[in-house]
Amino acid sequence: MKKVLFTLLALVLAIGLVVPAAIADTTSPTYTAQWDGKRGGDSLHCDKIGESPERTESGWIHWVFSTKGESTDALLTLGGTGSGSYTPGNPLVANVWHFYTPYFDLSGLTATIELFGGDPGPGGGLVISDYCPGDSGGGPQEALTVTKTAITSYTRTHNWSIDKSVDTDNAYEEGGYPKIWLYTDGSGDESATWTVDVTYGGFEDSDFNVSGEITIENNGDTDAVITDVIDDLELAGTEINVDLADEDGDPVTLPYTLEVGKTLTGTYSEDVDSKINDYNEVTVETEQFEYWNDAEIIWGDPTAEVNDTVEITDTNAGFADKYGDENGQVFLYAGDYEEGDVITFTYTNDFAWEDYGEQGCGDYIYDNTAQVIGDDEIVLDSDDATLLVNVQCYIYETAYAKGGSAICFIPTFANWGWTNPVTLAGSPYTWNLWAGAGQCNTSKGTLVGNVTVVRTAGGYITVTYNMASGYLLKETHVYAGCDQFPKVKQGKKLVSTVAPGQYYNASPVNCTTAYVIAHAVVGIPDPNFGP
Repeated sequence: MKKVLFTLLALVLAIGLVVPAAIADTTSPTYTAQWDGKRGGDSLHCDKIGESPERTESGWIHWVFSTKGESTDALLTLGGTGSGSYTPGNPLVANVWHFYTPYFDLSGLTATIELFGGDPGPGGGLVISDYCPGDSGGGPQEALTVTKTAITSYTRTHNWSIDKSVDTDNAYEEGGYPKIWLYTDGSGDESATWTVDVTYGGFEDSDFNVSGEITIENNGDTDAVITDVIDDLELAGTEINVDLADEDGDPVTLPYTLEVGKTLTGTYSEDVDSKINDYNEVTVETEQFEYWNDAEIIWGDPTAEVNDTVEITDTNAGFADKYGDENGQVFLYAGDYEEGDVITFTYTNDFAWEDYGEQGCGDYIYDNTAQVIGDDEIVLDSDDATLLVNVQCYIYETAYAKGGSAICFIPTFANWGWTNPVTLAGSPYTWNLWAGAGQCNTSKGTLVGNVTVVRTAGGYITVTYNMASGYLLKETHVYAGCDQFPKVKQGKKLVSTVAPGQYYNASPVNCTTAYVIAHAVVGIPDPNFGP
């Protein structure tokens, strides 16, 4: 009895669906299109039974044609395994023609739509929206489930640059370089300050790639012969190569028979020029139908970052002393900055003549280099700053003490200098110490200090050198005796000399008038030193 009722119901449904409505002008269709025999063939949806009056347990095929455009009526005619002509069903007001027909075996089914009253709009086409064989049977049905993923990857490279400069307190320059002049008296002591500016230049993205997996599962009740798998970027129209493999991971070639319950997996990888806004879609074609799915391409965080952490180095130890970590290293992180941010480091060194001293006088060039070091120890950028330091030297001159009664060596000797009479009554004496007074002409010399001469009642003579500020006493030679000049033995006789290395102190002296020669080698700050 149940079978009879179903048969009657199917008959009533068929009659209701087959009876065409009035067609405006069935002899003059304005547009005709054919179903391609595949579109929508994967739309098996028996789960929709009862969602509308047409979707019954007896089975159905729901056809759609998009878009109506200017057409005012339509007629759908089935052939092959199907039959009948059908008028549009609800909703009639939408921009799509809907048709509900009984279920017919899709394998071998043909369908033709005719539009009346005007041409369709752009796009669209005749497609099966959903169907169910229902009680009408229809034999084994092909049904594949196609899913896919779209995974993005790209590399982000961070950009850095560095600038270095040095400034001094007094702002002297020579040849475009800052310069410090260090005087022996300390008057030129000053500081130099180095500035290191690191600029974060933002980033550049590259090596864009879209990859993923395509899964084709046969969840129907008949084997499916897959003839093609087409994967492409929908908007760009770029077709992508797909490598297919069975459940054992063995590669397969098309055509390929996918057995019921089996799965075929495809992988793909495609380099692209930029972060394209697109969909990656796949179409699986079988001998009966086309199956389709897509995945939106969404760009997340970069899969690799280059130079996101950099080390800043400086050949001047003052940099690491001030800014370095426990290992003396300085690191910057791209995530802490915006493009164009400048990170400034400054450090100061003090320069004093006494740090160099007499033996360290001369000219110095300090070249300091700062670097930005990225991944794999690659130097991304560097800059240097040059500081010139001049340290004043002493010029060494011969000096002699000259008292009020001094007697010049000349013309007795070729060398200049003075011998000075000393009496007990005149003691103590203070005599000027002259350096570089050639020909005994003090106007040519430099007054570098004085000497104090003391003669005691016991005949002892002492000489004390007192240097004026800024002058250096390097050597002293003193003659004290009753002769006007020192005597040295030359062969069998004694001769007079003024050679400093031959001087001696003959104290105690027992003559009324003794003579003193006070010689020195003194350092005079280089008078030509300075900017």
